[in-house]
Amino acid sequence: MELKDVASVHGKSGLHKIIGKGPSGLVLESIDEFKKRTITPLSQKVSILEDVSIYLNDGDLKLFEIFAKMQQMQKDNILLSISKNSSGDEIKKWFTSIVPDFDRERVYNSDILKINGWFTLLNNIIDFSIKPTEETIETTVDNDKTKSKTIKPIKKVEAKSNAKTSKGVTKTTITSRKMS
Repeated sequence: MELKDVASVHGKSGLHKIIGKGPSGLVLESIDEFKKRTITPLSQKVSILEDVSIYLNDGDLKLFEIFAKMQQMQKDNILLSISKNSSGDEIKKWFTSIVPDFDRERVYNSDILKINGWFTLLNNIIDFSIKPTEETIETTVDNDKTKSKTIKPIKKVEAKSNAKTSKGVTKTTITSRKMS
């Protein structure tokens, strides 16, 4: 599993694995011991963890990179623990040890606690030391291009009919779209 397969759903606790896509929304499975499956409606806010990033003073940093650093710090036994009952200053100090240049005005303590909780859930499931290489990304993009269907432009077709509508107006133009 990768971060692109994991989502956070607004209003639901925990993280969810994306199982598939349906016409009414995403099919998700909770990442816990219950493995409960649900379908999210299209109107519900869903955040894919691969797209999440943290504000820095001069840009942003992807969540994957933060998790990789946290995992390395844990292997080196220098990652400290933090709890929900910690003070705001302790939370900021803890996150500063991981990401020293994060934007202290736009990154809230609740965001930091979420990152810590997500890392705790995903640490044993995902190996953050393995990054997708550029070749893998380019191959995926090339494969997606070959699978896409081309849509021909809209073509106007002239009707040769003298049929009149109920209001006495003659129809002469019909617009159609051909798909291949």
